[in-house]
Amino acid sequence: MKKVILILAITPLMMFAQTKKSGVLYSSHPALDVVNSMYKSFTDGDIESYGDHYSKDVKIWTNGDYSESRGLEDDLKSTEWWMKNFVIDISRKGVGTPDVIKYKGDKTGTWVFDWTDFIAVNKNSGDTVRTTFHDEYLVSPENKIVKWFTYYDTESFYSQIQNSFGAHRNGIVYDEHPFIEQLKGLVKAYEVGDANKMATFFSPDAKFYKKGGGDTENYSKISLAERFKLWEKGIGGSIARRMEVYGYPDAIRYEKGEGGWEVLSWWNHMSVTQKGEETTEKRDFIHLSHSFDDEGKITREVLWVE
Repeated sequence: MKKVILILAITPLMMFAQTKKSGVLYSSHPALDVVNSMYKSFTDGDIESYGDHYSKDVKIWTNGDYSESRGLEDDLKSTEWWMKNFVIDISRKGVGTPDVIKYKGDKTGTWVFDWTDFIAVNKNSGDTVRTTFHDEYLVSPENKIVKWFTYYDTESFYSQIQNSFGAHRNGIVYDEHPFIEQLKGLVKAYEVGDANKMATFFSPDAKFYKKGGGDTENYSKISLAERFKLWEKGIGGSIARRMEVYGYPDAIRYEKGEGGWEVLSWWNHMSVTQKGEETTEKRDFIHLSHSFDDEGKITREVLWVE
């Protein structure tokens, strides 16, 4: 029994001995006073006082982007824009309390970890922009902010800013998306001359439209079966085809109206025909617009030929 009691008595001591304190956590500190004063200068619209809270060589990162930082000059330009266009409130209501940490052996300064509600009212439209920030400030012994990491929902925030100026967003543009890969598969099938493969990318009731390329070649709202015949005609009448992308395709998710997905692309199109021993190369610049349904099938193709 004595051995059991001894073991129970030693175990908490062993657990306690395994912990190691790397710094001190404060609820109040001069470094926090610097941050609070900086917030006040921001909301008061005092750009000179705001800038005085930072070192001249301060480094600022957004959402943990360690590869590239901003400096004081860029931040002051951004802050002046906010002060000119918005009435701003920064608070900690319901978000959390700031933590001030002085790490052991760190002579560069003291860290302030903060969580704030940011509300800005557009002075012209009266529309409100709001988000929640998590910020990490390194405050030097001279009470200057020398590093600043800020985290927030950039997509929602920027959309709200645009909306507040009447620039309402109607969708999101992607330069990488599965529907773009579908388009590349369609183009590859055309280049190798596989009309059957091309047809698999479309829904059975897909419609096709074309503008340009000569009056005799224009068509409007033709069916997949009719388009298939044109593919076979074009493939059969050429010995080689190549599509070189111009720029890069855009996949757009529209939000207004019926919404839906559209992939826009631009191409340098080349085809080679042969009569006897003579070959002729024809080049066109074309623009394609493809509408996709929820199953990833193309429901509409619009072709513009320069």
